[in-house]
Amino acid sequence: MTSALALSPDAYFVVAEVIHGPHLAPRVGDDLYCSAECAEHGVRELVRELAEEQGGSGFVLPHQGRMIGCVVTRGGRMWSVQILARGEVPTI
Repeated sequence: MTSALALSPDAYFVVAEVIHGPHLAPRVGDDLYCSAECAEHGVRELVRELAEEQGGSGFVLPHQGRMIGCVVTRGGRMWSVQILARGEVPTI
């Protein structure tokens, strides 16, 4: 019997990482999504939040079947915002 609290194999996260500039810890979006299509909302939301918080601008576009985002800040950082399936999230 499986636990009702276990993550389903099709859970998706939205993750933002600094890919250029002064390093900061990755940011994980607030929600889990049932599909990559549903997670597109999370990409747009996290791009907007990062752009507002860090004084920059961002955009979202399709890449290899999933939406990705990019935020460039006045502080010289470039963030990549992407959708990852639960199985794609690295473990420590």
